[in-house]
Amino acid sequence: MIYFDNAATTSPFAVPKTYYNPSSPHTLGISAERALRDARKTVATVLCNPMATSRQTVIDATIHIPAPDEVIFTSGGTESNNLAILGCALTNQRHGIDITSKPYEHPSILAPIRFAQDRGWAGQSQSKTSLLCISHVNHETGDINDIGAIATQLKKNNPYAMIHVDGAQGLCKEDINLHNIDMYSFSGHKVHGPTGTGGLWVKKGVNLTPLLYGGGQEGNLRSGTENVTGIIQMATAIEYMHKEQRKNHSHVTKLKSTILNLQNALPDVHVSALGKNVSPYIINISFLGVKGEILVHALSEKGVYVSMGAACNSRKRVKSALEIMGFPQEIAQSAIRLSFSPLNTQSEAEQACDIIYDTVKRLRFVMRK
Repeated sequence: MIYFDNAATTSPFAVPKTYYNPSSPHTLGISAERALRDARKTVATVLCNPMATSRQTVIDATIHIPAPDEVIFTSGGTESNNLAILGCALTNQRHGIDITSKPYEHPSILAPIRFAQDRGWAGQSQSKTSLLCISHVNHETGDINDIGAIATQLKKNNPYAMIHVDGAQGLCKEDINLHNIDMYSFSGHKVHGPTGTGGLWVKKGVNLTPLLYGGGQEGNLRSGTENVTGIIQMATAIEYMHKEQRKNHSHVTKLKSTILNLQNALPDVHVSALGKNVSPYIINISFLGVKGEILVHALSEKGVYVSMGAACNSRKRVKSALEIMGFPQEIAQSAIRLSFSPLNTQSEAEQACDIIYDTVKRLRFVMRK
């Protein structure tokens, strides 16, 4: 089996289970609470990005350093994005807030924005307050946004503006610069943590209205007993992936280069991206004349697992992100997405390259008949 659908989910690292309730007053509960505190510290340290911070501290002594108590643990990237967007909309609905994003962002950004706008919680208003939601790395094409530069320019134009970054495909893969960023969401199962885990970094001073009410866990922003085992497992994976980030980046770059050799081996091959700064973890590639859906199924029969894009959209009849980005329909309909993990090998990339080559040639021949 060759699994190249790591942008959808990754295989989780195993760690010992801790099932005690961190809100319990006894020693076992206290140990669980301590484990949560350590996990928060781990995530805050990774988000701090010491190299970027040390460079900017010289320029701006007021740079904000992420603190552990600013990390809110959630059930995943979708909940984190909803908390950031809807929590912000509800807090500011009285005076109005404008929420914007690109139309090809992840559904967990676009859907809550529409939800807030449909209910009049957000929209075009006279308020100076605005929220920009943007991905660190685009989940379809791998385009990397310079979030630091975007945020700086945004706040230069409007000091009341806020920026929320969806970091699901960026955490532990690309450098993080949170200068002028207000919120950064992440997902555990994108970095070899378990599904059902994630979080949202909320800069001190940003006010959010919680979406869940109850025991007041997670700084009163996300009530409910924390998934201690999952959070520990996620934090362990994040710590490891961050430590190995440079080595992993170099490794997956070689894997991607191997797959890109198909551009020279086959005619009518198109790699889609909006810019030149693209993550090595993701390739969006079209083999013209072969529908992406057909190719995905044909490859899975040969043990190569890829996708047509976001798993959240795989069962929906919606306009593809590539079409929304402006790519021709022929390219969009032929597109498949390959996404890598540091656990993938060079041998797998070479085997996949051969299998894709043979499969595309066969399907093109059949379709010409």
